[in-house]
Amino acid sequence: MKKRFLTAADFHSLYECFIEAFSDYQINLQMSEEQFAQRVKRDGVELEISAGAFDGERMIGFYMNGRGMWRDSLTAYDAGTGVVPDRRRRGVAEELFAFVTPRLKELGFTHYLLEVLTSNERAVSLYRKLGFEEVRTLAALRSNEAVKSGADVEIRRVDEPDWDVFCAYWDGEPSWQNSADAVERAKNQCEIVGAFVHEKCVGYGIVFRPSGILMQLAVARDFRRRGIGRRILATLSGDGTLKTNNVDEALKGTLAFYEACGFEIVLRQFEMIKVL
Repeated sequence: MKKRFLTAADFHSLYECFIEAFSDYQINLQMSEEQFAQRVKRDGVELEISAGAFDGERMIGFYMNGRGMWRDSLTAYDAGTGVVPDRRRRGVAEELFAFVTPRLKELGFTHYLLEVLTSNERAVSLYRKLGFEEVRTLAALRSNEAVKSGADVEIRRVDEPDWDVFCAYWDGEPSWQNSADAVERAKNQCEIVGAFVHEKCVGYGIVFRPSGILMQLAVARDFRRRGIGRRILATLSGDGTLKTNNVDEALKGTLAFYEACGFEIVLRQFEMIKVL
């Protein structure tokens, strides 16, 4: 097995390896190469800090890493680790991790962040063995039908998010994939709407259109419980359904809101971090 960092020339092989590695995953991660490219961009993936394991010319495993600031620290984000089914349980992931981490340290990264399904006991055990610690539990929710409209409030499309305003409405920090940086990286693939009362934005929602994932939704505290959040959801869902990933389970009010709007929890993930 040969290990090396990736270049742009490896992108198609990375895509093919990703699709094969996640072909039997608990979540459907099958997507077109264009959708994969959009996901990679959203997550801040840089091929030069991502690595692949090769058998001849065939990529059999990978660590796909993003770069960014996370809670004021330069952090590498594991946007996907996978090994093709016929090469699992041979230490490929452990060898790649040992190969990647010295380079990350050399480049000044101080933390390594990832999410892993709570039900994937083998992966959770591996990450704990590698020194990752659980930070919080994140829930993924899905709606089974279009959200019915809420308050009679003006909804407008927003071209440029006002993060000073938006962040003031948060009850907690979004995950890496839903962060302000992720929105900025994928802004061309996002739909952003704001709810306005007397020309003041009192709430907003952001959907990543390629996968229909609600990245962010928040309403000013003084305007909650008036149906504004539901109206934003109804606007973004249209006649279809929505899904939202990585909602902090500590935010009980947020989970109760989504459930009241017809969403249900379909899986949970641990957010885990390692100090490098």
